[in-house]
Amino acid sequence: MIDAVDALLAERSVVAVVGRGGVGKTTVAAALGVRAAQHHDRRVLVVTVDPARRLADALGVNGLEGEAVIVPVGGADGRLWVLMVEMSSAWDQLVRNCAPDMTTAEDLLANGLYRSLTTRFVASHDYVALDHLLLLDDGRFDLIIVDTPPGNHADDLFAAPGRLSQFFDSRLLRWLTAGVGGGVTRFASRPFQLVARRLLGTDFLDRIGEFFMLFARLRPRLVERIDAVERLLASPTSAMVEVRAADSGHVPEPVEAGNDVVVVNRLLPLTEVGIEPAGGGIDRVTLDLRIDAGDVEALDDASLRAAVLGLMAATPAVEMRLPKGTGLCLLPRLSGGVNRLEDLVALTDEAAAEPWRSKADSSDPVL
Repeated sequence: MIDAVDALLAERSVVAVVGRGGVGKTTVAAALGVRAAQHHDRRVLVVTVDPARRLADALGVNGLEGEAVIVPVGGADGRLWVLMVEMSSAWDQLVRNCAPDMTTAEDLLANGLYRSLTTRFVASHDYVALDHLLLLDDGRFDLIIVDTPPGNHADDLFAAPGRLSQFFDSRLLRWLTAGVGGGVTRFASRPFQLVARRLLGTDFLDRIGEFFMLFARLRPRLVERIDAVERLLASPTSAMVEVRAADSGHVPEPVEAGNDVVVVNRLLPLTEVGIEPAGGGIDRVTLDLRIDAGDVEALDDASLRAAVLGLMAATPAVEMRLPKGTGLCLLPRLSGGVNRLEDLVALTDEAAAEPWRSKADSSDPVL
């Protein structure tokens, strides 16, 4: 079941990894990067937003925000770099990249509202992570894997650059900057400014107006970058991977169209996997833990035994509906978790060995 992922890692230049928080998305993104470097000889950059401390230690990136760190994964011609994004410093760099001059950049960075407001823009975190896709232009990388902020589906991610771009053409931005600089624009907006000053206070309104005036100066270059990111995401060389967790309640939700591959992470031992057509261009995937208790007791690892028994008691079988043409990859739950580089290697190697059971009556239209 690793074939669907291998096809992407061998051929695409962008892989965006999406999913809820807590499903192991960052771990999966890192494991895919290791596999692309080792098995497909790609020069890979994994852009991660918030790795767990143990994973950051394993990759050697703890405390190195914004810097691409090479990770020794072996392989022939493949290389792996990991870049850990810290949103505040990433925004600072984006401002410097897009400002028309250093004075504008420094004035904006020094504005008292800058830090608070940039962290609250709708879709700003999504876009800042995606902006790193433009590192493809420097020629160092064949493949960039982006571990996106939690909660995204494919549609959310594709929409993020457009939402930020629309902000620069919004009536709100024009209104916020209308009171700065005088002239006809200020006169036209005067009734609104008078009301706002009564409600918010003159000092606050002046500061927010100055901030947005400075921010608007970034528009030409930032919109160029946003357009370039949108083109990359829409390109046939890009892929979308959604991660779900087999040991949580997140699996049964229908999968949206737009994902190239769905990765079901932390699959427990002895799970029976079934795939059959459900009509209407949909395949029904079942993960069934209604198995013999003796088989469970034969598991060597006590934590795995407890996890299997707990999930059997809660939801012995879960079902996922998958649009036809969407690849499926099942990754096992590793004993002891993922704490070392070797664990990332084992995660996809064990998936290739398929340590679970297929139902005898299952057809196989997806894999």
